[in-house]
Amino acid sequence: MTEKPSLAEFTIDPYISPLDARSLTQNILGGKPGLFPITGQAGVGKTTTLFMIAYYSWQQGFPVIVLTEDRELLNSIHFCLPESWVSQYIEPSEQAWLNAIQQVITANPSTVIVIDQLSGNNDEAALMAAKAKHWVFTCIDTPFVGLDVLYNLKAWGLTNQEILENVSGIFSQMLLPRLCDNCAQLRTVSLEETRFVYPESHQARELWCEVGCSVCNNQGTGGGRYGFCAAFEVLQIDEEVKPLLADYLESNILRPLPACKHFTVREGSRELVKSGRVGIRTYQREILQNPLLRVQHFWEQESLRASQIQGMFGRFVTQQLVEKLMSQQDFERIIEGERRYVTCFFCDVRGFTTRAEQSSPVEIFLTLNRYFREIIDIVFRYEGTIDKFIGDSVMVVFGAPTEQPDHELRAVQCAISIQQKVAEINQLTDVHPIHIGIGINSGEVVAGCLGSDRRMDYTVLGDVVNTAARLESHAQPGQILIGPETYSAVQEKVECREMGALTLKGKLRALEIFEVSYVATDLQQPNRVEESI
Repeated sequence: MTEKPSLAEFTIDPYISPLDARSLTQNILGGKPGLFPITGQAGVGKTTTLFMIAYYSWQQGFPVIVLTEDRELLNSIHFCLPESWVSQYIEPSEQAWLNAIQQVITANPSTVIVIDQLSGNNDEAALMAAKAKHWVFTCIDTPFVGLDVLYNLKAWGLTNQEILENVSGIFSQMLLPRLCDNCAQLRTVSLEETRFVYPESHQARELWCEVGCSVCNNQGTGGGRYGFCAAFEVLQIDEEVKPLLADYLESNILRPLPACKHFTVREGSRELVKSGRVGIRTYQREILQNPLLRVQHFWEQESLRASQIQGMFGRFVTQQLVEKLMSQQDFERIIEGERRYVTCFFCDVRGFTTRAEQSSPVEIFLTLNRYFREIIDIVFRYEGTIDKFIGDSVMVVFGAPTEQPDHELRAVQCAISIQQKVAEINQLTDVHPIHIGIGINSGEVVAGCLGSDRRMDYTVLGDVVNTAARLESHAQPGQILIGPETYSAVQEKVECREMGALTLKGKLRALEIFEVSYVATDLQQPNRVEESI
């Protein structure tokens, strides 16, 4: 009979022990003592991990006692425990466990307590030891990993406060079939498969794939000495993490945890794929079949998508409007495209080509940047959406992507504020004055995101847009021209004068246009604008 190795000789296969998981475990053991559960489904090797973590603590000088209801525990494990460790059988009752834990607490306040399995008999005793500032390592049979184990602990009767005050860390693990060493191949896979491992990738990449051979019975997995790899999730619970977990437990608000305090099973699994220990097909299958990995995958995809959309819309609207937009129930429809009644707004610097010929490139950019900065601030004040910049011209939309019942009035008053700001700048500068023309038109458009996964922008399309651009091209320096639909909506609140019918390029019929009257020297205050809206 082969003699069992000692824990000192026993080493976990390097293929199943990511350095990040081990280093984070060491960080947890260097912190405040408390309950440290090792979780996972039955048969994934939790007991081995349990004793290895206890061994790390013992190496730091802590005495160790193993408490169990299983008389055959020491015979069933495939290694020998250090001689100085104490093992004790406990009768399967709550009182027996409480008595045993109380004796340990009284005898030595620094003893590390190892409980092979958390149960209804010993959960109260384990919490008592944790409250007494002992390390308590125990296994919990559960399919949940990481953060979700907190709800397991609540099911054991722990309150939110008891969890946050007495749980110092969580170590979870699951098994993935290991790639066959004999037939594994590095191949270019599809973009969809690539994104399982590299979620932000825009092109297909090479990943290790299962092939199948006689060694692995044509499965592509399980070849070699080890048939499985373990993917770990490790969570450190300290003062920095506790407020985030409190939100999670009390309000179901999940905020990103510091990467140095949370190593996820998803990250661990991806490292196994990147290093050729697990094949991409196996990883993809496990994600789609395992509820936990599937939820993590979809949550990550949604988070990534939300981040991309926030980045995209953040260029065009205020952050407050981005948050309001993303909270709407019809957000998917907004992104994919919809019909909207909006007001389109174009403004352009007059005579800029001549000005550019007479100025240096540095002067041109300084002037445009100052101009655009003022324009953007005013547009955001009226909650408009900047659609695009076209050279020295700006296109703005009101009424999309979020509805604004008064979008026509917002657009016109925004135009007035811009013209007044330009007049103010001209009074304060010694360089050539800036003059702009503005065209505004209202009507139905198709609004949504155009582009590809490489670049996507929110925009509006339709004849209304073209007409607004034509009105802007006819506007004289300092002039604001609006179409009949816009005029109909604002005529009782904004002074306008008829300009007659104008035949625009591309139009078969002449269009009645109107000019907005304003006083350039009477600088409008933001409060007045808000009240009128």
